[in-house]
Amino acid sequence: MQDQGNSMGDLERGILRDLRAMPVIDTHEHLPYSEEKRERNTDVLKEYLGHYMSSDLVSAGLSPSDLERARDCSQPLRERWRLVEPFWEACRYTGYGRALDGAAREIYGIDGVRGSTIESLDAAFRAALAPGHYRRVLKDLCGIRVSILDGFFGGMACDRDFFRRVW
Repeated sequence: MQDQGNSMGDLERGILRDLRAMPVIDTHEHLPYSEEKRERNTDVLKEYLGHYMSSDLVSAGLSPSDLERARDCSQPLRERWRLVEPFWEACRYTGYGRALDGAAREIYGIDGVRGSTIESLDAAFRAALAPGHYRRVLKDLCGIRVSILDGFFGGMACDRDFFRRVW
């Protein structure tokens, strides 16, 4: 829920304020089990197209081979975006598309994912690969006390400041 300036009434503003103050337990997470394990050979398209949004894009008509090309961060970002952009517009209002637009705004200060923002979003994403990103996003922005890690990579190891493991 984003504050829409004057379009939001007192009740909505109060609910939003209370929601933002509420502690959170993230019950289903696929993040690397420590910040040091985050992939560094990446960019915003590889990251954003590595999971659920890719299914929406393929459903909208993006070919699987173009999806793989779009994920290849060794190729120029602008060329890869041109492969994705027509299908992105068809998917931007799915739950996954809205979540990524929200992440662009709330985490990186960029007004959504589109051709006019993709390069500045990528620069902000790459800058956020620095240490401290997990604390800033998970704790400071989202108020997450702990995230439950789903998956088998890394055994039971995890950064206990942020995560707990489940099998």
